[in-house]
Amino acid sequence: MKKILITGGSGLVGKYVAQDLASHYEVVVADKVKPNFDVKFHKVDVTQSESLKTIKNKFDAILHLAGIPHPLNDPAEKVFHVNTFGTFNIMQFAAENGIKKVVLASSESTLGFAFAKRTHAPLYFPIDEQHPLAPQDAYGLSKVCSEEILKGFSRAYGIHTVALRFPWIWVPEEKERETYRKLISEYPNWYKNLWAWVNVHDVSQAFAKAIEHKSEQFDRFFITADENWTGRSSRELIGEFYKGSQIVHSLEGSRSLISSDLAKVVLKYLPKYKVSDTIN
Repeated sequence: MKKILITGGSGLVGKYVAQDLASHYEVVVADKVKPNFDVKFHKVDVTQSESLKTIKNKFDAILHLAGIPHPLNDPAEKVFHVNTFGTFNIMQFAAENGIKKVVLASSESTLGFAFAKRTHAPLYFPIDEQHPLAPQDAYGLSKVCSEEILKGFSRAYGIHTVALRFPWIWVPEEKERETYRKLISEYPNWYKNLWAWVNVHDVSQAFAKAIEHKSEQFDRFFITADENWTGRSSRELIGEFYKGSQIVHSLEGSRSLISSDLAKVVLKYLPKYKVSDTIN
């Protein structure tokens, strides 16, 4: 059984990933806060390289989820520092300990739409991994820089690195469900998020697929649900909010405006959850 270190494994998303993967891997959590479930735990601050040296175990892979998840509640410099320094320290730890697989929880915010200070539109839909990245905020910038850090360590040490670009990750907790229901009723206010989302259990699936993926380089994939969360036609949404953007591939029904087709082909990722599975 492979041994997996999950940073941020006590967080809102990380706790689900850790528990989902525990049936297939030997899971160890590294976080600043002890998780509320039974798992081997190391108290670690990923922004402090010395903190990571307290971990003496050998691992087959690291899933790096630790970090600040958006730019709304913290100063920009803190968001950028925590996310980029944390990623660098994790990659340095992997290199020093001969760990040959690191999977980063990246974000669709690398595209630069969700937290844009000056509004701009996608060039085309559905968005894929070839679309330009143009973040304007500390969070999006930190994720682009983190992906570049992964690339650098792949070049230098032959570590296989994978960036999974997640949109809004939905979790099955009542407080969060109330938020999601409100989002749906107020969908025009959320056009910059492109109404993209993914269920947390599909996030776990994507991490598991990335662990097993064979490569010796850097890979990046958008990981989304198959549908947008409004329930409306994707073509109608584009026509109303993004008139200047081209539609270059089929967008039948409420198909997600961000495509996970590359992950489906390469990782064999298959999203299982719909909006109704999460909010009801």
